Amino acid sequence: MNLPTFDRDAASALIREKEDEPFSSFDVASRAHHRQGRQLHAEAALLFCLAAERADAEHRAERSRPNQAMNHLARAGIAFNRAAMIEAAEPLLRQAAAFDWAGHGLANDGHMVEWAFFQLLLNARNEPDRFKLLFDEAVARCAAIGRDYTAIHPHQEELLAIAIGIGHRPIVERLAMKIADRRPAKKAAKELLARAKAFLATSA
Repeated sequence: MNLPTFDRDAASALIREKEDEPFSSFDVASRAHHRQGRQLHAEAALLFCLAAERADAEHRAERSRPNQAMNHLARAGIAFNRAAMIEAAEPLLRQAAAFDWAGHGLANDGHMVEWAFFQLLLNARNEPDRFKLLFDEAVARCAAIGRDYTAIHPHQEELLAIAIGIGHRPIVERLAMKIADRRPAKKAAKELLARAKAFLATSA
């Protein structure tokens, strides 16, 4: 895991902690989540970086529990990406996608691989060739850790819309089948499936 270079002073200014009462990584991450909920993604990213740094230090001091730093780092990558700070985001997202979550005692957080690839795919939405390669990479990486990409419902819909737009039949088939198997109740999902069906009928 490689912690990024970030503006530590700016991050510290956001939490206004007392010198003699420093916040834990959990405290910092909680404040990051709060800012993310308010769509303050750049601020949230800085706080997630600070939380990752503190989680790593906490783990070095007490190794009996898993190191949560990568969780915070992955969320920093997502927040940077949502803030359109792509150069800062993508190295962190790549780390999260490649990280051995189970091997580091964080098997329940393996879904962060999907989150990382989703953000990378959003960045490639206007680059059809790159999008296709990334999607194939996501499928292979998730299969290697026992996940069937993608299992996260909102991601399925957004990626399907992109796949229809770039005209990639295999991705459309895969995602449309996943959504159809869920028997979605929402009108938007049903309309998207109808679009996918029409695309598949004309691209056969």
